[in-house]
Amino acid sequence: MENLGEFLRQQREGKNISIEELATRTRIGVRFIKLIEENQFDQLPNPVSAKGFLRSYARCLGLEEAPILSRFSQTVQSPETSAASGSEEKVPSYIQRKQPDRLPFPLWAALAVVGVIVFFLVLAFLMPKNKEAALPPPPEEILSDEPVPPEPSPIPPPPEGGGASSFEPPSPLSPAPTLSSAADPSPPSQESFIPLVLLIEAVEPSWIHATLDGTEIKEALLQAGESVRWEAKEKFALTVGNAGGVRLFLDGRELGSLGPSGKVVRREIVAQR
Repeated sequence: MENLGEFLRQQREGKNISIEELATRTRIGVRFIKLIEENQFDQLPNPVSAKGFLRSYARCLGLEEAPILSRFSQTVQSPETSAASGSEEKVPSYIQRKQPDRLPFPLWAALAVVGVIVFFLVLAFLMPKNKEAALPPPPEEILSDEPVPPEPSPIPPPPEGGGASSFEPPSPLSPAPTLSSAADPSPPSQESFIPLVLLIEAVEPSWIHATLDGTEIKEALLQAGESVRWEAKEKFALTVGNAGGVRLFLDGRELGSLGPSGKVVRREIVAQR
């Protein structure tokens, strides 16, 4: 009976798809595709990554994912596969890596790097906001609609000498007309908007830091096969820890490659409507 790797290779060749073309479509490295088709799943980074690769492989060829993942589980648990791939010499090292009392070097090192990067990113985003908050708002001009009463004109002194005074008090001044307050402008109608929908799928482990519309901050640590979905009004500002480990879809349309695997990139995605 053919193994899982041979089955996938035959399906790929039956559709006239080369390894390089499959790697471009699925974002899986050529070396990993060859290991899958050679049924050497123990040479892949970890079982979680292997399942993510198989899901992408199956979707690209139009195959059902569940039967392939079931055969993968049977393959990694089968002693025949372990013997065929020469696992007799690797069993001690595998058991040692699975000890729960300590983490393998790459994992804790990656967590430390992620923690440092997240700390500096949060610090960088908070500092400009604090500076802007410290500045006092400019004084607003207050316009009064009440009329200003005119200053009373000086009263002339009475004439010298006796006799009745011919002085007549000045007629009272009519109050200045009251300025009618300007009509309140009608509030602008709120335009209906369609939010931007960003879908991020991981084919390799990667961390993502995102700022939505310049205010809302999102973070995610994805394993292969996992995904996250965010919405914004105008733009996304992304920082991706593994450029080649993620696939981006904006409003259902797949975006281009962010870069090679293992590279940290920053990218801003804005609405184009």
